[in-house]
Amino acid sequence: MKYSELTAADFTLVSSQGKILLTLLELEKKQDIKASIYCESDDTFCCLLPAQDCNIELPEINGLVIQYQDFKKVGSSVMERYILIKCNHKNYFDNFIQILKEILGQYDNTDLALSDCLILVISKWRHFLSEPKQDILSEDDIVGLIGELLFLDIVLKEVKPSLIEYWTADRGEEDFIYGKTVVEIKTTTKEKHAHYINGIDQLLVDSRKNKFILSQLLTLSGTGPELTLPLLVNDITSVLSIYPNLVDLFYEKLKARKYDIRDNCYYEPFKYFIYRAGLFKVDDTFPKLTTNELSQPLNSRISKLSYLLDMEGLSNIDLFKIDFKKLFK
Repeated sequence: MKYSELTAADFTLVSSQGKILLTLLELEKKQDIKASIYCESDDTFCCLLPAQDCNIELPEINGLVIQYQDFKKVGSSVMERYILIKCNHKNYFDNFIQILKEILGQYDNTDLALSDCLILVISKWRHFLSEPKQDILSEDDIVGLIGELLFLDIVLKEVKPSLIEYWTADRGEEDFIYGKTVVEIKTTTKEKHAHYINGIDQLLVDSRKNKFILSQLLTLSGTGPELTLPLLVNDITSVLSIYPNLVDLFYEKLKARKYDIRDNCYYEPFKYFIYRAGLFKVDDTFPKLTTNELSQPLNSRISKLSYLLDMEGLSNIDLFKIDFKKLFK
């Protein structure tokens, strides 16, 4: 059967004689691989993948067992080594099946070795199976995250994938800090470059650094590529695919932003298009409210301050005309 059509009903129970009744999974492009599935009981689903390289350290993930296993084919005296992926928790069955599809899909559609595809997909999923699901993001947070991922998608492609390290999703600082360059990403569905600035010194100018605001306006309809969180996440994953450590880091940061890939189907209806996007330089002449602009310090009883900044008409560089290699040199 085709791996892409795999369901829980396709796992066949082991026979009473101890022989494993295997269901073969067919790939669309690479027919050489023999991936097989079976179940040991109603509570245990298994998949066997050929161990093309037995020296690979297999990854670990909550809810699954991944290990090397030797089996002897019927009529043969030779033991062959496989990678056994076992799921013995019903609550994880749907995720287990999705993981298998992604591993085989990666192998079928890329030049990566099967073991690399396994490590890549497990690196992606391990951050999410360790914790219960939470409510999905609010629409404002969805729009904000789409803006950050759109920026990352462009930068990683045009400069280098390792720049994913400088996305500060897990640190609560400006959104992107690389050396002396700081980028605060603001995304809205309003019709003009107007954004709330949270914190009196969010736009404080440091003479040792170059600070920018990337303002992105999204619409619910339009021309050009459609933007959704799942599409952007998959695109960035593809860019990072030959660097498992960067994939792992990317999904760790997504988790810090409270995005759970198990909720992809709930995020797909949130579709947007780019209306306008520009990079604004924050310097001494840029309109802002900081402690430097105050004649006297704020009263200590004021713990938080935010203000709406209208940047419409100010000088900026169109997002798709930015020389990112020069910006992050």
